[in-house]
Amino acid sequence: MSHLIDIIIAKLLLKNKMDFQNRINRLSLILELLSKGYDLSTPSLVDRFGVSKKIIQTDFKEYILPLFVDERIYYDYSSKTYKAKNNFLTKTLFSVDELSIIAILKNKSKDKYSDEDLSPKVDSLFLKFEDELTNKLYQTTSIEKIDNFKNEIIQIKNAVESKSIIKCFYNDKNREIYPLKILNLEGFWYLITYEPIDNKIKTFHLNTIKNIEVLNTHFSFDEEKIKTFDNAISAYYKPNNESILVQLFIDSKVSRYFLRKPLNKTQRVLKIYDDESVDLELTITDYMEIIPTIQRYIPHIGVIEPDELKNKVKENVEIYLKRFE
Repeated sequence: MSHLIDIIIAKLLLKNKMDFQNRINRLSLILELLSKGYDLSTPSLVDRFGVSKKIIQTDFKEYILPLFVDERIYYDYSSKTYKAKNNFLTKTLFSVDELSIIAILKNKSKDKYSDEDLSPKVDSLFLKFEDELTNKLYQTTSIEKIDNFKNEIIQIKNAVESKSIIKCFYNDKNREIYPLKILNLEGFWYLITYEPIDNKIKTFHLNTIKNIEVLNTHFSFDEEKIKTFDNAISAYYKPNNESILVQLFIDSKVSRYFLRKPLNKTQRVLKIYDDESVDLELTITDYMEIIPTIQRYIPHIGVIEPDELKNKVKENVEIYLKRFE
């Protein structure tokens, strides 16, 4: 196991030219190694980081251990190593770098030159901040609540950040996937994934992803393709499809909503009329991305082009009228 730690540190040094005299770098790597299940002794870290025994002891005593009041990281006297409880990072939405910065800020607040009551206030602030993140993440009436799957969303969020492959159960099937991006589309939480078994990018509803296991195996993926999901309007977004150019007329009664909150990043204003109605243009990847929005705003919205989209909406309206007239 010590050989594996040496390899990880060597790779980081080569890739990032990481300076372990820098406390943030040192704390970040220690937290990362602990999160991977490695037991760390003071002598081994002294050798690997090239710092003194006192510095390593200070790193733990004054920075790392005070981060977790529930002893998620602790010293095992029998083995004389520092250990962490399994998956301790899944209990927080912070990354190892963010935790390192928090540890340093908490330590500085205890400095003899700081205000007398600063330290407890800083501790309280960070606990409150993390509680808000873990328990009330984007909790608004129009967005799907995460109470029933907040642990899963934290696990997945950390896997996305570390580019770790995950195993999970979804739609009655065990899967091994690359978690690419978490998105909220039309009020529901989704995970954008790549599934190697069939070489496809897919959209999973987060609420139905179960039995998540974050593997100690990492993946790489085209970052530009992941960024294209910033243009997704709904779960019907198809990244491999050709873009479809759409032009819409929005009358003045609802135009302000589209101008305040564009449907996606490609939206642009083509024309503003005297009564504040507008013509808009945007690109989509599938007609079903935009059809629910168009139908929601009828009769205050109209399709200028393409004709195929105009006809699909018209057919839906006719079916509705026949069914409920």
